[in-house]
Amino acid sequence: MNTQSLAAHKKMLAIIIGVAIFATAGMGAASAQTATGATNTPPKIQGSINIEQLLMSKVTVSFTDAANTAAADSAITGGKVIGGSLKQMQGSLVYAFKVIDGNNMVYSVIVDPSSGAILYTSPGHAFHMGGFGAGQAGGMKGGFKHGGQGWNKQQAPSTGTTPPATGS
Repeated sequence: MNTQSLAAHKKMLAIIIGVAIFATAGMGAASAQTATGATNTPPKIQGSINIEQLLMSKVTVSFTDAANTAAADSAITGGKVIGGSLKQMQGSLVYAFKVIDGNNMVYSVIVDPSSGAILYTSPGHAFHMGGFGAGQAGGMKGGFKHGGQGWNKQQAPSTGTTPPATGS
């Protein structure tokens, strides 16, 4: 074995030993956590204000009624709701629906969960079945964005009250 070959093998041996040391240290730390009873689950905390209950106490319009309002939007002929959720949008709690019309045009309709009023209806865009199972339906990939003028860029309604956000 020549000296050049020996030097190359020493470098490789040093790398292998370094990896082994890191692996051993990691296993030791994991064992120490288990041995002391520490876990990765967060502690159970019960505060005095339940945000979900607080938010839901402000929702006076049912999901079904809001969906019916979205489907009956005067800007959409023969609308049928194909999806929706209660979500936080621009600092407000809203119902967000996808509505399809008889011409396979898809619209985003935002309904206020307290008043039942339609806050926003997007322009329609063509619905394409190809790729729908992969989270795409025409231009719906990435959320409610339409021609660069998505609802996220629209002015928030100025009703004087702003419902809080939720993760529901």
